[in-house]
Amino acid sequence: MNSIIRVANVVNKVDPLNPQACLQYMKASIETLRDYAPDIIVLPALALSGASCGSMYANRTLLEICKEQLDELTLYSANFSSYIIAGLPVNDCGRPVSVCAVLHAGSLVGYLPSFDSPADLLEGRYSDLILPEDTVFSCGDLNFCVSSCDPMNLPLKAQSISQNNCDLVVVPSYQPVVAGYVSSCRDIAKNMSASLGCAISVCNGGIGDTSSPRVYKGFACIFECGEEMSFAASDTESIVCINDIDIDIIKATKLRKKFTSSFADFKRPHFSALPNSLKKGLLRNVTRDPFLPGDPVAAKAYLEEFFSLQVSSLATRLRNIGCKKAVVGVSGGLDSTLALLVACRAMDQLGLPRQNVLGVTMPGFGTTDRTYYNALRLIEDLGATGRDISIKAGVLQHFQDIGHNSQVKDVTYENAQARERTQVLLDLANKERGLVVGTGDLSEEALGWCTFAGDQIANFNVNTCATKNMIRKLTSYLAAEPAFAAAAETLADILGTPVSPELLPPDEMGETTQKTEDILGPYELHDFFLYYFVKYGFRPSKIFFYACFAFCPDLEKGFIKGKLLLFMNRFFGGQFKRSCAPDGAVLADVSLSPEAFMIPSDVNPAAFIEELNNI
Repeated sequence: MNSIIRVANVVNKVDPLNPQACLQYMKASIETLRDYAPDIIVLPALALSGASCGSMYANRTLLEICKEQLDELTLYSANFSSYIIAGLPVNDCGRPVSVCAVLHAGSLVGYLPSFDSPADLLEGRYSDLILPEDTVFSCGDLNFCVSSCDPMNLPLKAQSISQNNCDLVVVPSYQPVVAGYVSSCRDIAKNMSASLGCAISVCNGGIGDTSSPRVYKGFACIFECGEEMSFAASDTESIVCINDIDIDIIKATKLRKKFTSSFADFKRPHFSALPNSLKKGLLRNVTRDPFLPGDPVAAKAYLEEFFSLQVSSLATRLRNIGCKKAVVGVSGGLDSTLALLVACRAMDQLGLPRQNVLGVTMPGFGTTDRTYYNALRLIEDLGATGRDISIKAGVLQHFQDIGHNSQVKDVTYENAQARERTQVLLDLANKERGLVVGTGDLSEEALGWCTFAGDQIANFNVNTCATKNMIRKLTSYLAAEPAFAAAAETLADILGTPVSPELLPPDEMGETTQKTEDILGPYELHDFFLYYFVKYGFRPSKIFFYACFAFCPDLEKGFIKGKLLLFMNRFFGGQFKRSCAPDGAVLADVSLSPEAFMIPSDVNPAAFIEELNNI
């Protein structure tokens, strides 16, 4: 898979003035990577000598031994099909110059100047091997450059890196540390990778070096599009920091944020190599819920901000159109619960009473007592105005009008109820001079799990960028907020209710016979598919690969493949519903609103299905 490139930072222990020992430490660390088959191995600047040699850099003995050890490292690299990037001092016509050697499979590709040294310092004996500072290399689909400098100086190189259109910036360095230096370097690398839409790999040497007059500390970190993939640091022993870089994610990020240079600015790679095909697993963190940060504190902050944006978007729409009332169909399920919470907070923000929110319960043939009474209680708990309108008589009359047998529990039976509810809401909104707040979520939009011209329609949808799992977590968070303390008990029971459209009659015990996840499969799995398919444009086989890594062995591979086939068919088949979706603000990176994502409504997904079937 040429789009996944394995990068390893190796910070070898050094013995200043002893290149032979430095090489042995290097080889011992690299040898631990053999089974992992990395594509790019990065060592620090001056990795073959250390940085504290002082006046001895002018001594030919040291420089010649460093060159001999590099020759040995070059021969050793023939045992690997990886790039190996290592720093050393060289003698250039009597001048000691710091360079980074780029090796590949037993060959020296060339030297790059390090520590911000100008390339013309190497115009003497090494002129045939000197590469420009902006040289681009490739490994499979990945283009990378080597920028050996103090990581704190990375922002000074942002323009040249951007012009090269590199996917990965390799930063071999060897800087002394002071308090706060390492965290500052990590922050700079993180911000650079986010702003340029690329990966950055920093490898700083110093393990085992002197502590006078400066202190050295070895550390390494890998960032991808603003996310730290791995970090390691040590004062005493060699360290390895290894991760897989996903080029599809990087390319998609650049395209989405318009980071990619024009074709005229694109720089062709100086040297190209194929990635290693044999990999041991996947060396990157793949969470089951990629929509939310993995850190609980960061996830809570994200949910707080998301809810605030939901409220702000609705309040802004109401203010701009001069509307003071909102109409929400409340079913006792999660989606309508969140929409009602948003509407109530929007009224708070606008300085209007919550009674201006009209919560409408519309029991039908599949409504259970649990959801019905939860809906009534929630409206009362929040201080909204309630209306209870049964749709049964209206739907039965409609069946009679169109000649449908009410005993036939087919799609007509189900969809007629959804459309009747929407008609009630829209007509009530006209009567009350209000705005119908939509409740449909991102997961349902992706799967087409809504009724066209039924729950698919509203005046303004506040949940359009929220997945089913996000809504569950957001509702759980809001249940503990003081603003909704009166509804905490009701919210807790709603959170425990199975997800269901409740369009078919309940069983003898009054329980729903229609559980959505029994029909479609886990929303957690479909949300995972959605994230990688829409945000990064992953091909189906790669989504399957990632999903197996995230969900196995809890889910069987055959089950995952079957649900991915269902997702692909429903995703493309439901586009006609998304093509005429109601207004709603784009509040997240992944959105299926027509402004953010658009495909023809009659597109044929045969090529995607065929690739999955060939797995």
